[in-house]
Amino acid sequence: MKSALLVIDIQHLPVEGKPYGIENRLRLWQDSLAQARKAGLEVIHVRHHDQELVKGTADWEIHSTVAPLASEKIFDKTFNSAFKETGLHIYLQEKGIEQLIIMGMATNFCIDTTIKVAFELGYKVAVIQDGTTTGYSGKLDAKDLIDHYQNIWSWNFAQVDTLENIIRG
Repeated sequence: MKSALLVIDIQHLPVEGKPYGIENRLRLWQDSLAQARKAGLEVIHVRHHDQELVKGTADWEIHSTVAPLASEKIFDKTFNSAFKETGLHIYLQEKGIEQLIIMGMATNFCIDTTIKVAFELGYKVAVIQDGTTTGYSGKLDAKDLIDHYQNIWSWNFAQVDTLENIIRG
């Protein structure tokens, strides 16, 4: 099964906002990128823009710790879903990609929406364990919120595991 690593919204402004566990997440994201590239997975970056993340500004750019290689595709979006009005689904179909391995920000917004849309579109979905974070949690502690979402995903929508185990199948 052909797989791709989908790196969602790891951009300067959200990272600099110091969301939950960001230092550990940055290390995990870097390690995961290196592991995915070494395994020959296609790496696809998704970048959000809105009133706070203004297209073309330094805040909007993909964070330097997970900078895309020149050969890696970038999709820009304005909605929580990485699929809505981006061309991502068509691209994945053209490439024959059947499994998406997801990491990035924000757990309760763009990550959750993208996982569920990918599931609805028929992709096999996997999420890197503790590979998402959020800066907004409302009434829940961010750690509890992330754990809650990982539990929901693993029961219904996605495999939640280490990248090594996901790649191994």
